[in-house]
Amino acid sequence: MTLLTPSETAQFLRVSARTLRRLPVPRAKIGGQLRYDLADLEAWVRKQKQGMILDVTPATPLTSLPTPALIPAASPRPVKHRNPLFAIGGRRPT
Repeated sequence: MTLLTPSETAQFLRVSARTLRRLPVPRAKIGGQLRYDLADLEAWVRKQKQGMILDVTPATPLTSLPTPALIPAASPRPVKHRNPLFAIGGRRPT
């Protein structure tokens, strides 16, 4: 059994330590410190990969799809916000 520290685990998964804390990765608290078992991590990664689609070739070639008609861009209009202090393009009320 190989136990990894949080920083080693973050490097193994190639995520930040902050992201690691939010992931539902199996962990154990030993002596008040978090440790991650390498075998559990590898099993967790394999489980996450099961739901992924690895081959993303389109069924219909992109050249045979009809081209959509060009839609003219709408003119920009001011956006109203509920709070006038945050109104875009507006002024603070005096």
